[in-house]
Amino acid sequence: MRFYPHLLWSVCLGFLLLCAFCSAAQVTSNKGRDFWVGYMAHIQNESGPNPPQGISSMNLYVTSDVNTTVRVTVGAGAATTHQVSANSVTVIPVSPSVAYVGSSEVIENKAIHVTSTEPVVVYSHIYHLNKSGATLVLPANTLGRSYYAISYNQTQYLDARAASQLMVVALEDNTTLEITPTAPTLGGQPAGKPFSPNRPLMKGEVYQVRSLQDLTGTKVESIESGIGSCKRIAVFSGSSYTAIPEPYTCPGQFSGDNLYQQLYPVSAWGKNFMTAPFKSRMSGDIYRVLASKDNTVITVNGQSVTKNSGQYHEFENSIANYITTSEPVQVTQYTKSQLCDDVPSDPEMVLINPVEQTLKNITLYSSPFFQISSHYINVTMKTADIGSFRLDGQPVAFTPVPANPTYSYAQNTVSSGNHTLTADQGFNAIAYGLGNVESYAYSAGANVTNLNQNITVASDSICEGRSIRFKGFAVYVPLAWKWYFGDGTTSSEQNPTHAFPRAGKFNVSLVTTKSNGNDCDSQDSTNIEVEVLSNPEAAFSYDVACANDSTRFTDQSKVTTGDSLIQWRWNFGDGTTSRKQHPAHRFKNPGTYKVTLSVTNQNFCVSDTTLDVTIFAPPAARFSASQTCDKEPMAFQDQTTVAQGRVARWEWDFGDGTPRSAEQHPRHVYVGVGTYTVKLKAFSDQGCQDSTQQTVVIHPRPLAGFTLPDLCVKDEAVFQNQSTLASGTMTYRWDFGDGSSSTAPTPRHRYTAEGNYTVKLVVTSNRGCQDSVSHTFTISGAVPVAEFTASSFCQEQGMVFQDASTIAFGKIIRRQWTFGDGTSSEETNPSHQYAKPGTYQVQLRVWSGIVCEASLTKTIVVLPNPAAGFTAANVCEGTPARFTNTTQDRGSGALTYRWDFGDGTTSTEASPAHLYAAPGTYMVVLAVKGANSCEQTSTSTITVFPTPKADFSPTAGCLAEAVSFQDMSSLAGGRLTSWAWDFGDGASAAAQHATHKYERDGTYQVRLTVTSELGCTHTISKAVSIAPAPVAKAGPDQLLCGNANATLAANSPAPATGQWTVVRGSGGSFANAASPTTTFTGSLGTDYTLRWTVSNSPCVSATDEVEIKLQPTPAVNAGKDILLIEGESIKLEGSGEGQLSWSPNTNLSNQNTANPVASPLVTTTYYLSTVSEAGCPNVDSMVVTVIKRLQIPSAFSPNGDGSNDTWVLEGIQDYPHLNIEIYNRWGQQVYSTRGYSTPWDGKRNGVDLPIGAYYYIIDPSNGRPKITGPLTILR
Repeated sequence: MRFYPHLLWSVCLGFLLLCAFCSAAQVTSNKGRDFWVGYMAHIQNESGPNPPQGISSMNLYVTSDVNTTVRVTVGAGAATTHQVSANSVTVIPVSPSVAYVGSSEVIENKAIHVTSTEPVVVYSHIYHLNKSGATLVLPANTLGRSYYAISYNQTQYLDARAASQLMVVALEDNTTLEITPTAPTLGGQPAGKPFSPNRPLMKGEVYQVRSLQDLTGTKVESIESGIGSCKRIAVFSGSSYTAIPEPYTCPGQFSGDNLYQQLYPVSAWGKNFMTAPFKSRMSGDIYRVLASKDNTVITVNGQSVTKNSGQYHEFENSIANYITTSEPVQVTQYTKSQLCDDVPSDPEMVLINPVEQTLKNITLYSSPFFQISSHYINVTMKTADIGSFRLDGQPVAFTPVPANPTYSYAQNTVSSGNHTLTADQGFNAIAYGLGNVESYAYSAGANVTNLNQNITVASDSICEGRSIRFKGFAVYVPLAWKWYFGDGTTSSEQNPTHAFPRAGKFNVSLVTTKSNGNDCDSQDSTNIEVEVLSNPEAAFSYDVACANDSTRFTDQSKVTTGDSLIQWRWNFGDGTTSRKQHPAHRFKNPGTYKVTLSVTNQNFCVSDTTLDVTIFAPPAARFSASQTCDKEPMAFQDQTTVAQGRVARWEWDFGDGTPRSAEQHPRHVYVGVGTYTVKLKAFSDQGCQDSTQQTVVIHPRPLAGFTLPDLCVKDEAVFQNQSTLASGTMTYRWDFGDGSSSTAPTPRHRYTAEGNYTVKLVVTSNRGCQDSVSHTFTISGAVPVAEFTASSFCQEQGMVFQDASTIAFGKIIRRQWTFGDGTSSEETNPSHQYAKPGTYQVQLRVWSGIVCEASLTKTIVVLPNPAAGFTAANVCEGTPARFTNTTQDRGSGALTYRWDFGDGTTSTEASPAHLYAAPGTYMVVLAVKGANSCEQTSTSTITVFPTPKADFSPTAGCLAEAVSFQDMSSLAGGRLTSWAWDFGDGASAAAQHATHKYERDGTYQVRLTVTSELGCTHTISKAVSIAPAPVAKAGPDQLLCGNANATLAANSPAPATGQWTVVRGSGGSFANAASPTTTFTGSLGTDYTLRWTVSNSPCVSATDEVEIKLQPTPAVNAGKDILLIEGESIKLEGSGEGQLSWSPNTNLSNQNTANPVASPLVTTTYYLSTVSEAGCPNVDSMVVTVIKRLQIPSAFSPNGDGSNDTWVLEGIQDYPHLNIEIYNRWGQQVYSTRGYSTPWDGKRNGVDLPIGAYYYIIDPSNGRPKITGPLTILR
């Protein structure tokens, strides 16, 4: 465990993923669509199923430069779908319950499979609190069959459960593994002996191998078997928890971490490496160079060593290194923990890419999170190319590598955030950051190319139907070349040309066979993905194709979803072209033309199509029209001809806005004279058309008309001609209906007999247009007889005269009335109003013709009317109105009366009184009738003024305060002008709103009288209650320690009511909020302000507040009991709040700090006490037990000479429960015991063990770390 604050690096890693896609030009082989990863063991999960601090977590970080969909499957579980937005990071948690692997040498179906619709970059991160490890995940197409594990020296000093480990993920069914461990495994496999799992792995299964010793150099291979060929695998390695370097090399080092890296296949290893030291390091970095073949010569800065397969060369320095090897190797660079380097840091390991595997464009993210205070980027590249290198667009300084100046390195200090690295030629880069007991480091990208054999191709995409040229490369001469194109076809050529049968993505594999290999070593393979892009599907249509018109071509080409067209090329077959999508083209001559459309999509794939387009000759439109008059039909005659086919359709436009006609020979009626343009559009049966137009003239028709005279048989008739014509001249022909006629414009005619005659007039224009009209009229035959009716009437009512004149045949054409008062009328039945009563002579004259006349005179009498009248005064609402009758009879005799008061009520009294129900203005009508039945009415208005409604508030008050009386009186109309208050205690006031203070509580009768501006008044009386004032006392403030219940002590509210409320603080409640002595329960650690409110309406409530401080007993923890070896010091793990103090202070570095260093000489009980700021105390204790240091001899000689015959451990009495295990150099256990009461005599099962080197593991079983070391038996 670490004793330094160390925060998570997990989110930090998530941001690092942005490096993969920030530049569209970056093409790295760690980008793909298919990934496999495993959840390796973590030390936190070794603490049991539910450790106090929880178990480890795993996140996948996925990013892409395009929007895409990602699916994640764990084992046989259901897939989860996640959306990834372009240039952002999607965090995908992986549940430990389904994916975590803590076993060793057990096949489990727990592989994590990540697939994507578009290329993505994936990182995997396993972490818990301050123990964090992450790796770049390689896509499936970059994986191989042979790997070597890389880790670091495994120590149990920090935690005896920690293990070095590797994990294999099967990508295919029936994957047979062979693993050669470099150390004994937890599953019992010995070092140096190849073994295989008990069965082949199926797709999605994982196999983890763990050891208490470093597994670096362990070989992992996929081999052939009887049920399957060599299969690609993914391999991860590292440690569940270890230190760098081992803890005992740095005094006081307690820092460790889990290690987690996906390994590169051996085929991607290189022979040339340039390293740059981590900047700001004081004691240098650790490097390991791992060999894959025997007799590999490793040269570091000119110094050479030779290593065999699986062995590594380790060195440490603080300079840039030039590493060359005779065979491919893998180089790993390690950082040390902080106390080993005297600068902020954390253990890390990162795989170094060879100079053969470089990139030209990288964008990465330097994260500031979790104590990272400094950020750096190391770059290595050829010295000749450093001039083109740019960091965020700026050149940087490089330093030549001392051992090889043709290469240079740069150590760049950068800020947190995005950084872009570019160059014209390839380079390698590592991004890293350092902080207090914290660091991160990662390769900025991985170009995982098989350096033994690979594929080159001009482009990784091609249009459908086209051939692509593949080139195979190998560093050796293969026995055979075998290409698998992913479409079911193969080739044995070295550089084949292939055309794929359809669009899609194809995984192309090249397998070469070696001459000196065996099993899977006899083959090399490389995979690339080739995308065959869909061609567009060219298609078009066209409308009618005629020689005299533009033919419109419509592009109807199709593309696949997400694709689009960017170019169109038309060839019309007549020597002309177009680049429009939907062109229009006019062909000059009829005939058949080959029209070709060629379209190009956004991937520059081309498709074309050709159609025969026949261009037809158009018809020749012609027509003729007849002459016509206004409102007469005009006949049109079609005369159209066509050279090919027939005329199939006609479209006539008559030029007057009426609907068009489709008849061949239409007839049309114009409704107005004038000149019209008639258009004909003729269509052939091929759809071709032609049009023509003519003007036609519509002549005006005359409008016949005349007036008839009113005549008797004695008169001569004169007919007035009213015929009209817009232009030109007219002739006339009259028919008088009695057999006679005339051509005069205005003729005269005398009829010889009475009767009804029909007269007809026909008029003709000089253009031949004609109109006629007929009227029937009567010739009266005799003199009429005058007669009318009239009776006596009242003067003011007027009289209607009824004509009763007659004639034997015909009709009366005129009347004249003379009324005898100097007035007259020519109405048939006139009405007349005489100015005064009296007797009058009335005459009526009637005519049936010009000379036929008769008359009649009669005497009529006009009666007098009474003179009605009355007076009345306006009143207030609720007061009766009195009406005074002033009527005069004026000779009309005895009078009767009828009153209408305007509110729906009436009266027949002479001078009545009336009470109106509501205020308002009323129209009063008095109707007076005399004995002669003549009547007269008189009308006048009366206003009923509204009476105010007195009202006021309040009806209660408080003795301690003046009562403010508010006038609430109302008036329907007008305004109030005065107020009179009587407060019931002898006091009064005249203001609208009055204020009065009573001397004693009690009930008073208060009266208010109000008067309107029109003098209307109203009075109201109310009982007003005056209450005594309330008093509130909340009680004393309280401080409670460790107690959340406070008993309150407020005054009694009687006769009023009380209520407790919380003014400040949250989470509290009252047992009875209305009780003055209730219990208040709050939350410890919270200060409350409580308010006691006493209410006695309508008085203002009285309040008082009390402070209640519920302070928790301050937390204090002296820490767990400690077992200490004499002479050692230990930092106490105390913690707490407030002012801390240890006692006794004997052998403590500082009594007043939470974590003093204790150096007791004997077993001691320490007490840690504290007092919070509020004054609450607390105390806790722990025991430091001091035991003897175990003295372990590194050799003994069990030869029976009485000296050192047994392996005696001094101080063993303080370790009663220890476990001892002793192994020989082959990893076999030769001795074990629990407790050590009898020293070991160097025997196994009673037989002396041979002299030599052994290895012991002592578990003190008291919480102390295991003790390991060598032991030699001498004889």
